[in-house]
Amino acid sequence: MYKLLIVTDREDIRQMFETQIDWMKLSCRTPKVVETAEEAIRLLNTSAVDAVGMHLPKAKAAELMRFLNYGRPSLPMFEVYSSLEKQMPVLKDTRQLLDRLHQDFSDDVYDEETMLSIQRDELIGNMLSGEITDWHRLESMLKLTRLRINPESTCVLYEIDMPQGDVFSDHHYHAQRRLERALRNNFFGRYVEGIFYAVSVLTPRHIRLVCIPMMNEAPESPESFAARADEHVQDSIARIKEYLDLDMEVHSSAWLSGLREFIETEKTTEQ
Repeated sequence: MYKLLIVTDREDIRQMFETQIDWMKLSCRTPKVVETAEEAIRLLNTSAVDAVGMHLPKAKAAELMRFLNYGRPSLPMFEVYSSLEKQMPVLKDTRQLLDRLHQDFSDDVYDEETMLSIQRDELIGNMLSGEITDWHRLESMLKLTRLRINPESTCVLYEIDMPQGDVFSDHHYHAQRRLERALRNNFFGRYVEGIFYAVSVLTPRHIRLVCIPMMNEAPESPESFAARADEHVQDSIARIKEYLDLDMEVHSSAWLSGLREFIETEKTTEQ
């Protein structure tokens, strides 16, 4: 049974969490509810919890956010709403994430941060492939997986063509998955100089890459950000050619006002 901590000074939210939710169906104990950041920090220092939800004014939440970012960077955080209709999907996503984090991989030993990294990669893949079309759900999942990017800042989208993709796919088992893992781990990377590189191999030839600012980075002009991202992308493409002998060509690139624009564009394209 998972242990959740709710931090809110709203009595109506407290009542909802304590009386309106069947926690057994979510494999959770009735959560502990506290009113202040100070109470939450004391509890986190003395008791183990599996996830934290918070609904506080920004000023009151600041101390707890600092504690979580630096002291518990792998602890899942979920959105807290005053509406049961909005809250239930978030709690179901939280339970699914916790199930994955605590999944038994038999001979493989994964710590919590490694499992969260796997979940982040899956989330990014679902976003880039157009499987996530709801902006608020994406925001919630970014928070839940503790992916510290700034989704509302200017980002850069690249559509990349790999002409040899079909041949590569024919000669390698699970080619797309293996290539995507190599691109994340060995070439584009994930976090490079304040930029998060989100990459997905959509088809044997089509690779999509979004460059997103990390949270709490110093202000930077869109032009400077785009120039830094482009330099890294071009350098990575050159190294891919050198080490994997695969040609990649940037088919198009575009500035986006944020990930919301990407999600809304993908949604419109599907319709």
